[in-house]
Amino acid sequence: MSGSLRGNAGVSFSKMRVLGSYALVFLTRGSGRYQIRGYEARTCQAGELLVVFPDLAHGYGPGPGEVWDEIYLVFQGAVFDLWRHCGILSPERAILRLPSVRRTVGELRKISAAKGGHGLSRNLDAVCRLQMFLADALSRQHDNGSGAWQAAWPAWMEDAVSKMEADPSASLERVARAVGLSYESFRKKFRAIAGRSPAAFQSGIAMDHARRWMYEERLSNKEIAERLGFCDEFHFSRRFGQITGQTPRDFRRSLPGSGL
Repeated sequence: MSGSLRGNAGVSFSKMRVLGSYALVFLTRGSGRYQIRGYEARTCQAGELLVVFPDLAHGYGPGPGEVWDEIYLVFQGAVFDLWRHCGILSPERAILRLPSVRRTVGELRKISAAKGGHGLSRNLDAVCRLQMFLADALSRQHDNGSGAWQAAWPAWMEDAVSKMEADPSASLERVARAVGLSYESFRKKFRAIAGRSPAAFQSGIAMDHARRWMYEERLSNKEIAERLGFCDEFHFSRRFGQITGQTPRDFRRSLPGSGL
């Protein structure tokens, strides 16, 4: 089963859903949170793939002032059970960062188009495409330096992300020094664990703050640009569009009671 949803409210965190199958949820636009019962809730944004596991209660969706557009694919099979048994598929790595929204959407649509029908070759093609897609997504999260999976963030990274959350305009060189690493070492280690650079990660946090300020405080682009350390509102607006896929004006129009 597959499809796409725009402006999805997600799955309730208070009444978590349990599926009998695996599912992939690719966030094509927006941001929010994903939580598997028994694990910490994690933030997610456009370009990230959520892995849903059979028989594990979960919830996901946008927060106040956020949007959530997705493509989903529901599947099952012994090969994926084997991957899970071997630890390749794991709830600890249930959010996978992918490099291109457009390319990922294209791959998921090819998988969806290949499924179904009565022909054995067509169904095998769909399964093989899915395995290749998922294997590639998983391999991107692998720490190529040690050959080992990063099951949890180390303390220094938790500290670094906390500092970015507290001040999304903070100098990354200063953050690196604060956690006891040279900037180059910090950059390489951070990317190996998060799947993206500290600068890209920090930009995502900054836009999360921007959305919240638009929603809760109704700040102008100029005020937000000043808070985030942009030289002017034009550069902020351009960066906001690059990361979120919509302009600040469009985002404000989507807010409850905007009157636009």
